[in-house]
Amino acid sequence: MNTMIETCYGAVSKQIMQKAEKVQLLICDVDGVMSDGLIYMGQ
Repeated sequence: MNTMIETCYGAVSKQIMQKAEKVQLLICDVDGVMSDGLIYMGQ
């Protein structure tokens, strides 16, 4: 059974969360001239 975990972005499977825990470095390139440095996620 694939248990779901509630996050501020919605439900995420426990299996995905366990894989994400192994990530040691995440590099993102977010383009924008006027940016406050935050990342907004939506549906």
